[in-house]
Amino acid sequence: MSFFSGLRILGSQQLLCHSAHLLRGSTTIPALRHTALAFARSARSGVTAVRMGIDYKWSLRRDPNDIGEEEYERVKSECHARNAKRLLKLCETNGGIYLKLGQHIAAMVYLLPPEYTSTFSVLFDRCPKTPLEDIEGLFRTDLNASLSDFFASFDPEPLGIASLAQVHRATLPTGAEVAVKIQHPYLDEYTPVDIATASRMVEFAKKAFPEFQLEWLAEEMRKSLPQELDFELEALNALKVSANFKGFDTLHIPVVHWAKRRILVMEYIRGSRTSDLKYLKENNISPYEVSEEMTKAFSEMIFLHGFVHCDPHPGNILIRAKPAKWRFPLFRLWAKKHNFEIVLLDHGLYRTLDNSFRLDYARLWNALIAGDEPGIEHYSYRLFTQAERVSEGGIDHHRLFASMLTGRTWDVISKGSEELSTARSAKEFKSMQNNATSGRFFVAIVDVLAKLPRELLLLLKTNDLLRAVDDGLGVSTGATDHMMRMLATMGWYCALAIRRETLRILREERKRGLQSGDILVPMPLWIHARFWESVVEYWKVGIRLRVLNVAVGVKRVWNWWFGKGEAEKRLDEMAEALSRGVADM
Repeated sequence: MSFFSGLRILGSQQLLCHSAHLLRGSTTIPALRHTALAFARSARSGVTAVRMGIDYKWSLRRDPNDIGEEEYERVKSECHARNAKRLLKLCETNGGIYLKLGQHIAAMVYLLPPEYTSTFSVLFDRCPKTPLEDIEGLFRTDLNASLSDFFASFDPEPLGIASLAQVHRATLPTGAEVAVKIQHPYLDEYTPVDIATASRMVEFAKKAFPEFQLEWLAEEMRKSLPQELDFELEALNALKVSANFKGFDTLHIPVVHWAKRRILVMEYIRGSRTSDLKYLKENNISPYEVSEEMTKAFSEMIFLHGFVHCDPHPGNILIRAKPAKWRFPLFRLWAKKHNFEIVLLDHGLYRTLDNSFRLDYARLWNALIAGDEPGIEHYSYRLFTQAERVSEGGIDHHRLFASMLTGRTWDVISKGSEELSTARSAKEFKSMQNNATSGRFFVAIVDVLAKLPRELLLLLKTNDLLRAVDDGLGVSTGATDHMMRMLATMGWYCALAIRRETLRILREERKRGLQSGDILVPMPLWIHARFWESVVEYWKVGIRLRVLNVAVGVKRVWNWWFGKGEAEKRLDEMAEALSRGVADM
């Protein structure tokens, strides 16, 4: 029996909530109903927070030196597991934005203890359904019309249910099939209460555990949730990102038919989740190619457009099979067409990166790829908006942040692309999870998160979610040639972003010179040394990527013709050697 079974006073949670439910059920005045709702949800959240706080204080009261490191880790793991279940129950009972927060916890597999991430992973597929009569009520409230006024048919069973909305298949009077995204009606009433409650819980956590700075979580929720709950804004985001990726043949954004604040009608897409490896195999779709195209799409979003989808969890990405231009392996060296499309859903949460932030982030990734610690340190603290190096408990914040960003240990990062491009081993993954559960590392992680600008925090979340997609595809511990190509692709987009900025600055300088009279004749940009420096850096990365593409293509042809064996190992070694050789240019 746990310590809490003796704390009978905390058992009053059921009494508090039961009283609130009675009050809510007998109340018709909106103000009183709102008060009852706030009381029930806040009481539930508050009691859960107190129970968790006392559990951690009591369970971890003994020093590891007194009971032994192994026993301390066992007790801590059990404490994590108990409290993860408590927090999961709270999220499922309260629903709404609590489910959204729970999904975020589940995605942070490289930052949080596995007891939490594994427990919360069920939330991606376990959200409550809004009944059809409530959907009808929402249409009457928002549009003063019924479903039949807009749709020839409407499937009452949702295609998918998320924390904030659910999606139904329907048919327009024209016969076109559409997907109808409908916000859970109760969110209008729950959300203000939940945001206020979450803020109070963060304040409580700060008082109970001063070393944990969690204000960023409440601040981000206050900023992001109103955006995610505005489907008219989501429609505008979808239009913008679709225009940004015009001509990008492997990324598809569903066409929006019309949108209101809580209703979005868009193109219906047939496809399957990225984790459906059976579907990929049946359609001869390579998980590695899907991962590579995802890397290209998000690298272009981040480093070139500066307009970034910040919620790419596995439920928001579909794979749709389509005919390929070429099937013969040799031709795949040159063919640009793929036999699939990546369908990106849920465009409610985007961030626009300002120019200086976007370029500093690109330069940070260049430093990470090169294993350049001075560069990593310099650009990390520029992004943190801090002028000096910070170290806590023997942990340098720029090193910790590099590991959080890449999902790799510092030992791997410090060796540059030679090690960073290798597949992640089970030993390395275990090391990162052990660090996440280590007290001093966890405190340092929370401190780093508290210092990050909100844009960087969302990019960190985006990286975590994309790694979760790779895990579902089964490529996160896959072939080294795949990891090399992924890294080279990201490096190429970083170099392209920096080159474009150099050209923009040179053009601006020339324009100002002509306007001021300092320059009488417009000279070509190529006379400047900076122009050629940017060209050299850009093509160093570009040549490396081409070499890798050729080496990997030759390997595919070899495997197709001769089968796998010792020759494949030699080709792997050749690709790796070529990669290092070009990187050292």
